[in-house]
Amino acid sequence: VYMIEFRPFLEAVLTGYKNSYDVEKIEESDENSYLQAKAHFHLIESQCLIFKEFSMWTAEADEYVRIYHVKNLTVEMAEDLIKRTYDECFPFINLEDKNLKHQHMRTGIVALIIADSADEAALKIIKKCKIYKNFNFSLKGWMEMHAVAVELDRAKVTGNRYSRETVKFLKDLISHRQKWENKYNNA
Repeated sequence: VYMIEFRPFLEAVLTGYKNSYDVEKIEESDENSYLQAKAHFHLIESQCLIFKEFSMWTAEADEYVRIYHVKNLTVEMAEDLIKRTYDECFPFINLEDKNLKHQHMRTGIVALIIADSADEAALKIIKKCKIYKNFNFSLKGWMEMHAVAVELDRAKVTGNRYSRETVKFLKDLISHRQKWENKYNNA
């Protein structure tokens, strides 16, 4: 079984996010916070008519990521970190300043938990996380909670239904690291 080291893996994850996200690494966090990094992504798409000033429509998408590290992921810890991420990031969705030309389309809130090991019951909590909200019957967009756990001891990634892209990114990262280490360890 391939085991991943935490620090190099965290750096690889942050490097992947830095391409499109604003990343803030937490240097010192208290023992019960587990928070290692924050990332934010903001995208504005629009359809313009001749000039940029003549915008027919605009759609805005945001993503707020919180990356945690725990020794052993338990049910209580999984529930707490998902709730903590939601409580911290949901207030960033401000629909009051949006009008018909500047529309909020979607916001993703991501709780990425990197665990040295994880209980099977905790992974079920991650997998079954179903936090989704639509605003004005989706006329002002929607919000979805992405919950993802990476088990370093088994090199396994578990996520809920909204986190498919994040899970794919992490699995590709692990696969790439495995191939790279095998290539240079066998050389």
